[in-house]
Amino acid sequence: MLASSRRMQSAMVNEKKNKYKKRHSDKLPPFVALTWGMLNSQAYKNLSYAAAKALPYFLGKFKGSYRDPQRYLFEFPLSYREAERYKFSPSTFHKVIRRLISYGFIDPVEKGGLRSDGKSYNLFKLSERWEQYGTGAFEQKDWECFFPRLKPRATPKSETYSFKKGNKKAEISTSISKIEAVEVF
Repeated sequence: MLASSRRMQSAMVNEKKNKYKKRHSDKLPPFVALTWGMLNSQAYKNLSYAAAKALPYFLGKFKGSYRDPQRYLFEFPLSYREAERYKFSPSTFHKVIRRLISYGFIDPVEKGGLRSDGKSYNLFKLSERWEQYGTGAFEQKDWECFFPRLKPRATPKSETYSFKKGNKKAEISTSISKIEAVEVF
């Protein structure tokens, strides 16, 4: 009798496991949606192999629904270091960015890297311009002509240093004109 109750318990446990598997077997693993409209578009057909391979990495940066209107307002970085993890060389990744912008899949928001003292990444957002590619309504954008956002920088005109003896303050001017710089040398 003890053996039959154990069999019944194991049968119930197996039944619960099967129900759980059945409920969760229909769930897909995470993926990036490329619609048939996008795959059959003239813009996608004209992309190079490397740009077509990189497009899902850009599309996958937004974690929301495909029909979410916020999808095209979301700004995201994709650094060259991250592209190296995906096996893109820096020169190939630069060409990929140029092509995805020129065919209308992404729009530049901000340039990073050397122009920003190497402290920021390039920022992009997804675009729907690819739908008008090849028509007169298509708005052409170019990565090389894109200028970074102007960031205000502090320009010190004078610095104040305090001395230990007597707490006297001396002002030292840090602005030197070009003529003074030549005379010093």
